[in-house]
Amino acid sequence: MFNRIRAAAFAAAALVPMPALAAGAPAAPASAGKLVLEEFFRGPLTAQGVFTNTRDGTTRSMKVRMNGTWDGTTLTLVEDFVWSDGEKDRKTWRFTRVGEGRYTGTREDVLGTADVVQDGNDVRLSYTARVTTKDGSAYSIRFADVLRLTDKRTVLNTADLKAFWFVPVGTVALTIRKGK
Repeated sequence: MFNRIRAAAFAAAALVPMPALAAGAPAAPASAGKLVLEEFFRGPLTAQGVFTNTRDGTTRSMKVRMNGTWDGTTLTLVEDFVWSDGEKDRKTWRFTRVGEGRYTGTREDVLGTADVVQDGNDVRLSYTARVTTKDGSAYSIRFADVLRLTDKRTVLNTADLKAFWFVPVGTVALTIRKGK
């Protein structure tokens, strides 16, 4: 039974649509200062990165166009993904500031809310998303993201993804840049 569940988790990982805001895997370069979500993610952004399947080492690259708006309380971040295999996806994050360096995040596929915390110069996200594979199967995948400002126009987003009983599924490395 465990092997069947584990196999299903790994199969889901190969088809996971990744959010642009993800982290935890590769070591990040030194920070260029404190990242403030509503400042950096306001306006147009572009990103490119890769999802790496932990089981077999296969990769799937992505390009993302983002646009963020801040209303004084909530940052809305619309992300349009184009994957290397031609698949397209759109996700919309809503990060509501609930205190100094603290936010709650929602997105259409996130179960409950994401916990978003300023941790020194990094921003850490922790959440579970419902991921649907191309064959229609759905899995709950836990994300642990770290966002780090590497210069005034660039954020490195890394993420660890885990499935059932914290079984590693994959990693994401995404470079996000301000401007078009």
